[in-house]
Amino acid sequence: MPKSRPFRVAVEGATCDGRTLERQHIVQMAQRFNPTVYGARVNLEHLRGYSPNSDFRAYGDVISVKAEEITEEPLKGKMGLYVQVDATDDLVAMKKNRQKIYHSIEVHPSFADTGEAYLMGLACTDSPASLGTEMMQFCANNPVNPLSSRKHDPACFFTASVESTMEFEDEQPPQDEGKNFFARIKSLLGGTQQQFSQQNGENREAIEAIAESQGKLLDSTTQLSTAVKAKADATELQSLRNDFKALEEKLKGQDAEQYNQRPPATGGDGQSTQHLADC
Repeated sequence: MPKSRPFRVAVEGATCDGRTLERQHIVQMAQRFNPTVYGARVNLEHLRGYSPNSDFRAYGDVISVKAEEITEEPLKGKMGLYVQVDATDDLVAMKKNRQKIYHSIEVHPSFADTGEAYLMGLACTDSPASLGTEMMQFCANNPVNPLSSRKHDPACFFTASVESTMEFEDEQPPQDEGKNFFARIKSLLGGTQQQFSQQNGENREAIEAIAESQGKLLDSTTQLSTAVKAKADATELQSLRNDFKALEEKLKGQDAEQYNQRPPATGGDGQSTQHLADC
């Protein structure tokens, strides 16, 4: 699926729940986020549908999070949270149509009793920050939080939505087959690197050497196959050219005056001379 470039989804300050997104919350979310521990999915309006065909299905996953201090006005000096998203095709199409251009995050201030904040989800919405502020005031004065049904946990809160431009990375051209083969082998080895003891280091190096040589062999085979096919096509084309040239020369050497009129047809009507077949 297409991956986005990092974009800002939250800024320290007020939230939609009458609470405050602290600078330390943003820093902790960036430091602690790990999709293998708990994945933050992309949804609409913080609503999670039960059906995969619903408009409120998941539209992708957050794959990386970072915290950076904003250097441009009017938010200069505030801490911002930036994410990268692995998007579905539906999310790409929605963004191209300029729909749901604002973003809000769901924050757990003490995830898994760690005492540190964690990013629970990312929502796409059409509600700008001004409406988020109104929602914050409404929630603060209401004994029953109207957003509670949308949360993973009652302790979670939603940030005010900010406008973001979600741009997608250009797709990388396919690599050579041999390089892909070598990369796959290294990936498999790297994924279990901790399982290799020091005494197996030589085995690892040998396997990587074999993988690299196999990759080069695959590349050479591919190049050779391409060259052989190109040569065969060129040989066939030259043969056709030679045959055409020979036919052309043959036709040029024939004298049209040597041809006689076609003999009359056999048969008769009882008045003209009959030409009988020689049987």
